[in-house]
Amino acid sequence: MSQTKTSHLRPGLLLVGGVLAWIGILFTILMVAENASAPDQPPTQIAHQPTLSASTVTPAPPTVTPSPTPTITPSATATFTFTQTLPSTGTASTPTTETASTPQSAACPPPQGWEAYRVQQGDTLFAFVLGADNTVTVEEIMAANCLNSRMLQLDQVLYLLPGAAENAPSSDPAPGAASLGATGPRTPNCPCTISVPAGWRREQIAEAINASQTAFTGADYLNVTGPGASAPFDFVMNRPAGTSMEGFLFPSTYTIQNDTTAEGFRDMQLAAFAANVSPQMQADAAAQGVTFYQALIIASIVQRESHAPETQKLVASVYYNRFRDGNRLASTIPVQYALGGPGNWWPRITNSNVEVESPYNTYTKAGLPPTPVDNPGPTAIFAAVYPAQTNYYYHTAACDGSGEAFAETYEEHLANANCD
Repeated sequence: MSQTKTSHLRPGLLLVGGVLAWIGILFTILMVAENASAPDQPPTQIAHQPTLSASTVTPAPPTVTPSPTPTITPSATATFTFTQTLPSTGTASTPTTETASTPQSAACPPPQGWEAYRVQQGDTLFAFVLGADNTVTVEEIMAANCLNSRMLQLDQVLYLLPGAAENAPSSDPAPGAASLGATGPRTPNCPCTISVPAGWRREQIAEAINASQTAFTGADYLNVTGPGASAPFDFVMNRPAGTSMEGFLFPSTYTIQNDTTAEGFRDMQLAAFAANVSPQMQADAAAQGVTFYQALIIASIVQRESHAPETQKLVASVYYNRFRDGNRLASTIPVQYALGGPGNWWPRITNSNVEVESPYNTYTKAGLPPTPVDNPGPTAIFAAVYPAQTNYYYHTAACDGSGEAFAETYEEHLANANCD
């Protein structure tokens, strides 16, 4: 009985299957026709995560905050042209050369016995080799410090053989052939351009004059900016008796003519100072409990201690805190000023010369040095008049090369300075 029912059902199932097959064929034909009638319709895609290729992706450029560039308004009594020269932001610092190499890392520990050293102005890897009596090579120093470039940066931490830095010959340029003691007039060949970077002392400016073809000489310039010299600007005439115009000789690039005198060039610098440092700004120094001249002394230290305008106000706070508490400033910059001479105006400070007897030795004398020690730029002066309000008493370059590290206590300072 069951076999009979199955035999009757089989033809019916075949018929139903055939009908369904024809329906499927007709549905397919209709879909094709519909797509053909709408050729601009994009096909449906499956959502997926895109894969980015490093060779085709362009990263967004970093956001750069420019350093403030003051607008210089020429004085009505002086005719001159110049372009503002500001302290370098890089890196850091004002680099000894243009780029910094990679910081010390565990990937290449220094040889046993090598000592940490912070790069100073004028340092080169080749000089360190000579200072080590040629017992190492440049390549060995680079390998010991994970350096991928021979370029050095101020305050960069390196590991060197003991004595390599102290005995390294100076790489600062020698003075020009003309003596700083020779006076003019001389036969001019101008227009001449004299560039004065922020942080130069008067003697460096005099050397730049000697290297040019102005009618006056560096010695003439030193005479008209020296102790007892006068000029038609109130701020410079209010300086303490017996002091030079160091600190007021504004850094910039100046154009000198054949008939420009040493007094004329000096007054260009003083006019630029007046255009950038207003009487209100000079008066505001009193809020720090100092005279403007004392603020200018601090600015001259800040200028060479800090190479980034964004940290100069913090550095200024360190020296104000020490000064107000009657502590020694302990800055190498005034000591360099005391020891500097032709061929090396900013000598390296070592354990053997840090005890020099001088009113500029801020390691042995409390308080401020008697005068500015260089001619600071506008950002350093601004930082000295309007310092940050902090409890910092110490600062040093960060071991990883990221900038300045500040500390309130000596223990914190030692931890910041320990680059092992």
